[in-house]
Amino acid sequence: MIRRLLLLVLFAAALAACGRGGAGTDLEGSLDAPSQLAPGESIVLEAEKLEVQFVGIATDSRCPTDVTCVWAGEVVVRLAIRSDGTTTQHEVKETESATADGFTVTVLQVLPARTSSQPIAAADYRVTLKITR
Repeated sequence: MIRRLLLLVLFAAALAACGRGGAGTDLEGSLDAPSQLAPGESIVLEAEKLEVQFVGIATDSRCPTDVTCVWAGEVVVRLAIRSDGTTTQHEVKETESATADGFTVTVLQVLPARTSSQPIAAADYRVTLKITR
């Protein structure tokens, strides 16, 4: 009897963990403070009713750190910004910003740096964002 109850509890916990539909982790953030996200993760500012999700990388043409290039290249980040019940999609270059509903989301840094010897897996990217009003 106890074994069945334990299995039922474990099964319910597993279902609850899957209930987010594969969405990433939500991190509590604050205005004017840098936050680092992995793909699928979101920064949530409860008081401002704002959520910013790092969807992934649109393009990465940055010059590898172990190569000399004529052009430095660029990396473009995909963000989903939800404010007041509306979600907008944005593609933002590193060191540039997107605006939505009076908020500015700046992409401060994208890691890791590229090298010529190894491609970067999509899951290995990290983006540092700063949200201001």
